[in-house]
Amino acid sequence: MDFLQRIRCFDRIVVSIISVSRNRAKIGLNINNDTHSFVLEYKYDHDVDLNSNLAGLMGATAVINYALFTGEMVFNFPTSPADRKMIREMVEINNVEVFVNRLCRIRYNFFKKEYLPTDQEITESNARGDTRLTFREDFQDHYEKAAGGRAAVMLSGGKESLLTFGIMKEIDQKTIPYFFNESGGHWKAAKHSHDVLSREGESARVWSNIDRFYNFMNHLMPVLDPVVSFSWADDYPVQLFLFPVYIFAVLPSASSLSIGHILMGNELDDPAEEPPYRGIKHYYGVYDQSSDFQGRFSEYLMEKGFGITLWSALYNIYGSVVEDILVKRYPSLYKLQRSCHSCRYVEGDVYPCGKCSKCLGVRLFIAYAKGNPEEIHYPGSEKLAEETRKERMKLDPDELQFLLDGLESGQYHEGTQVTGIHILPNEKEPMEKIPASYRNSIMKIISYYTTGVWKLENGHWIMVKK
Repeated sequence: MDFLQRIRCFDRIVVSIISVSRNRAKIGLNINNDTHSFVLEYKYDHDVDLNSNLAGLMGATAVINYALFTGEMVFNFPTSPADRKMIREMVEINNVEVFVNRLCRIRYNFFKKEYLPTDQEITESNARGDTRLTFREDFQDHYEKAAGGRAAVMLSGGKESLLTFGIMKEIDQKTIPYFFNESGGHWKAAKHSHDVLSREGESARVWSNIDRFYNFMNHLMPVLDPVVSFSWADDYPVQLFLFPVYIFAVLPSASSLSIGHILMGNELDDPAEEPPYRGIKHYYGVYDQSSDFQGRFSEYLMEKGFGITLWSALYNIYGSVVEDILVKRYPSLYKLQRSCHSCRYVEGDVYPCGKCSKCLGVRLFIAYAKGNPEEIHYPGSEKLAEETRKERMKLDPDELQFLLDGLESGQYHEGTQVTGIHILPNEKEPMEKIPASYRNSIMKIISYYTTGVWKLENGHWIMVKK
């Protein structure tokens, strides 16, 4: 049996529309010819412009997470040529991401060993998968660009999204925080921000049972080790196609909320640390947080007529700088930060676990920013270096070393690229990917907290401007 047959969990997944109303959609997900089914739901706290095309696309982005393990995906709802092209691209890219970053590069013990590829099976062909895509109904895009064109910030409760909201709100008071309530424990991280910001001004929220869907699907996969996959973990067993689910959920709000920009809280991922894996180009499991994805998705939204641009205000600075600006410039937003996938309720407040790799990273950032971790219910830094060295951290190596050296010596070296603004390999100037109407204002704020502009030359970061 070849590799793709060996890991096949689903012969067919069919995405269909059950019902659509002014603020609610129900999407039917049929697995293996009625052997299993799930009703995926989205419910908005405001009136939206929903139809079968947008509802179906929200369902499609959910199932794309499982494409590598599926023989055929049937999209039984209206799709336009732009939709079909986008879905085909996203399936192929996600298959590569899952293959390389879940089955090969890091041998996660989520998967039973007999389903991992052998050296001979690590090929470009297996990475791309053999998922057949079937589209059942044609659709002609008729969407229009919303008047006003204000920014909606996807607010998760983490430092990046909170800083993005702070910067954008300072620049443009019309900016709105947009919350995706994913029905599971991950909502706890965002709930504290939602409760506060929704009282202070206009906000938007959509509820979905997407986390329950992921749990439902993962339990149907014999390739997963149930002992590991369904116990506490700081990562997901399969799903890497997460942010598109959130972003597609915003589109029905575009007209009613006058949205012209959707902002993600993406910080820098050092391109110097991202070589191909055995010749296979991939995005280290974060394609949906990359500038390539933002550019492609913006192009797609233009093709459909929305006129919406997807981007990040923080894509060329490290998390250390993000935390530093948040602590120093927006202390009230800093107090809302809950950057943990395992938050819990304590006496009506939300507490991070304080010990996972994500929490350890945040604690390092707070120490650098000279913030008070107790304000957001994180432990102090007394044993932080020791705890960090025992954990497999997900920070870029230069940033991790910078933070550990500064923590242990008490003196952070500011003349390093970690505290600078970065010109990415396909840019001539910093922040080129930020729309011109916002670029100078954002640059002015970030420049105040950074040391120089840096450019990658021959695999090394070189300061090009102080």
